[in-house]
Amino acid sequence: MHRFNTNETTRASREEVLQLIAQQLTAYGYSDLSRVVVSETRVAAPAESSSSRLSELVASGMRNGQQSSQSYNERRGSEKHASDDMPGIDLKRRSTTAVPHYKVWYKTMHKGAATAAAFSADGQYIATGSVDTSLKLIEVDRVRNPASGTTRREDKPVIRTLYNHEAEITGLDFHPNGLVLASCSTDRSIKLFDLSAAYGKFAFQSMRDNYAYRAISFHPSGEYLAAATDANEVRMYNVRTSSAHLLREGSGSGNGQHTSGLTHVSYAASGALIASASQDGCVKLWDGRSGTCVRTLDRAHEGRAATSAIFTRNSKYLLTTGLDSTARLWDVASGRIINTYEGATLDATNAHAVFSHDESLVMVPDARSNSVAFWDAASAKQLRSGVVHQARVTRIAASPTTTAFMTCSVDNSVRYWGAGDN
Repeated sequence: MHRFNTNETTRASREEVLQLIAQQLTAYGYSDLSRVVVSETRVAAPAESSSSRLSELVASGMRNGQQSSQSYNERRGSEKHASDDMPGIDLKRRSTTAVPHYKVWYKTMHKGAATAAAFSADGQYIATGSVDTSLKLIEVDRVRNPASGTTRREDKPVIRTLYNHEAEITGLDFHPNGLVLASCSTDRSIKLFDLSAAYGKFAFQSMRDNYAYRAISFHPSGEYLAAATDANEVRMYNVRTSSAHLLREGSGSGNGQHTSGLTHVSYAASGALIASASQDGCVKLWDGRSGTCVRTLDRAHEGRAATSAIFTRNSKYLLTTGLDSTARLWDVASGRIINTYEGATLDATNAHAVFSHDESLVMVPDARSNSVAFWDAASAKQLRSGVVHQARVTRIAASPTTTAFMTCSVDNSVRYWGAGDN
């Protein structure tokens, strides 16, 4: 299993690096500048005044980094994720699924309200985002198998903190290859972070718009990124070039653009469809190849704002939420409502529903009780749980591979919930 660099690799000392810089400057013919470096930094003058050792080390490091990334990309391309073998939703199941006895296995804090979370496709990493503009990258194995009694930084679950945004983080998604994390923000930008690069804390690529971003979703190939903004059209970005185009109106009555700002967007696992939700109360389905609207679920939530839309693993059903305080399961082919999940309070446009890893449960943040509400996905029966925060839960992200999920809250915390004792 690939492990991201965590900034805890062996490093040369400050004096060694500065001496190498001084030697390299002399080798390049900048003797006066070399003497200034030695004088101003107060390091000992190197025994050998001129050397190209620094350029050789840099070249070697660049070659090793390219070989490492290439090797991992080759492995990752053929790697089968555990989530690929997970059973999908079974609407014919007669028995009701019990909610596992979830407990907090890990908790960490942002400096502001936690607002976004996402798991990597293999379930090994979690990214979280906050009003404080930072991102945290968490290694799940360190949560599930914590080092006993350690205070060493390299043993902590948070393996990296990322920066570059200037306002609240509203959405996160891992590239399918696991090497890149995408984030979006109300600062009207999307950032791409290279998670394989040592010491990488800042984005290597950005996309910008005139509107605040609300959600992003990678195409299964990783070549494209769909984005929802406060504008009424879905943006589609070419990840390699950062070029963008808008999804188009389709044929048939009602298959035009949304009429208000978007709240959510997501790809089906096959890439054949894209779903968008909007404050206009509609949920729309778009052809993933042509980019045209093929179906509109008008007044999907009694005319109230639709706040999220995600596909089941088999792409046959769509789970939506809205400010009518319901989650609904739709048949994609017919546009018919299959189930309505009632009993929670959803009063924010960032309230999203998610499935458990095996799609047997539906979960949403309940604003009334500062908790996570659960339903049996097949029967729509609401179930009891003990998953409660001290303040409002803003976002839930479910592991794609195991009985666990992450919650974000306005109390600044993010919590990893596992079944039973850790």
